[in-house]
Amino acid sequence: MKIIDTRSPVFHTYLFLSLLVWVPIFFLVENSFVLPLALALISSLLMVFIMIRIAPGAVLRSLGSIPASEKQFPRLHNALNGICVNHGLDKPDVYVIDSPNGNAAAVADKRSQAIVLTTGAIDSLDLVEIEGLLAQLIAKCLDSRLSKKTVEAFFLRLPLIAIFTGSKKYRNDVRLEDAKGAELTRYPPGVQRSLLALKGLGAEIDGVPKSTSHLWLMNPKGLDAEETHPSTEERVSAMEEL
Repeated sequence: MKIIDTRSPVFHTYLFLSLLVWVPIFFLVENSFVLPLALALISSLLMVFIMIRIAPGAVLRSLGSIPASEKQFPRLHNALNGICVNHGLDKPDVYVIDSPNGNAAAVADKRSQAIVLTTGAIDSLDLVEIEGLLAQLIAKCLDSRLSKKTVEAFFLRLPLIAIFTGSKKYRNDVRLEDAKGAELTRYPPGVQRSLLALKGLGAEIDGVPKSTSHLWLMNPKGLDAEETHPSTEERVSAMEEL
């Protein structure tokens, strides 16, 4: 069992902070190597722990989202309630971003999940497409690594860390989430239609950090940016086999 992910931006941040703290302590404490190193490792571990705790909330705020009440978005909540009740799942918190484009994301901490949709997607997609979209978001929420991915999105905002770490490693997860979404709705064409509808609206979201790209259904930096997502055509084609 792999306990430490040496490719994780969290681990890279820990190493960087340890080095940053160790250097001045080493020159301040004479004739000692072990003590400065121990102090650096312990203090860096504490800093990283604090950053991990605040990461999910910081990532959610970075998306510029606001809570979506049932009164404001009854159709959205009704569709979400139906999927969650049918499968015995806890309902995630729901947020919206005021954007005419079409995209959606999922974030999580250790205790809860939240989904974020653009108003463009909510207003433009029909009921079948909305259900397909929500099923994909639920599939993301069911991923036990979503909280880890959310934390990594926070650490990837650090420029030096982003140089050495990327979110390409989650690219294959997109196909699995598409398949899981189709399984939840029991209607793969609905998921296909939702993807095509988002593409038609345009998936770009202004002001969203690039580090959060792997949390979105479509890359928020543009449909041609395939570092974290396969092309829409590839994803739709893959579901023909389901």
